[in-house]
Amino acid sequence: MLTDEVERVCSMRPAYVKLYGRNKSEAPHRTWMAYFPEAPRTGFRVFDESGIARPFKKQQPLEFCKRCNGHHPTKNCSRAPSCGNCGSTNHSQDLCMATTKCRNCGGPHRSDSRRCLARPTRSGAPTKEQMKAFRQAGEREFQAVLRAKAAEDSATSAEDFSVGKISSQTTEVDANANIITASPVDSSMGDVLRL
Repeated sequence: MLTDEVERVCSMRPAYVKLYGRNKSEAPHRTWMAYFPEAPRTGFRVFDESGIARPFKKQQPLEFCKRCNGHHPTKNCSRAPSCGNCGSTNHSQDLCMATTKCRNCGGPHRSDSRRCLARPTRSGAPTKEQMKAFRQAGEREFQAVLRAKAAEDSATSAEDFSVGKISSQTTEVDANANIITASPVDSSMGDVLRL
């Protein structure tokens, strides 16, 4: 039925039509894709009440450089290679032992994360002022994560120390319990009879 209507309106039969996106039953409308062997005229309406048909332009993925972990194409990157985990240029990602830190905003996530505030959007890259604010926010968030991790480590080490102290005290008690000292026997009991 939809194929016939598209053919009636634009004078060209589509090769096939298919539903575009997810099929949500509560949605008030549906988006359909019509595939043509050659480009038809644009600007027609289906069933005289739909939106205007237009050519589909596939969105290009946002560029991300795997070499330096910046938001640009890898092809002509001349920047120094950096670690994807911490952003350091001194080692590679497979040798990294550092805390995870974004090279772009300084936040506590990997450089290729969708959580990165400095990540460009479809509307464009952030401005210099926005980048400054993003880096400050990212650094604050990273420092908060470091403080939380340090507090957790100190609590763990204090717990290990107290457990170690208790266990060393019990081994001293156990060691002392195994040592039995012989008390001197009073030899003045010579009048005692043996039975």
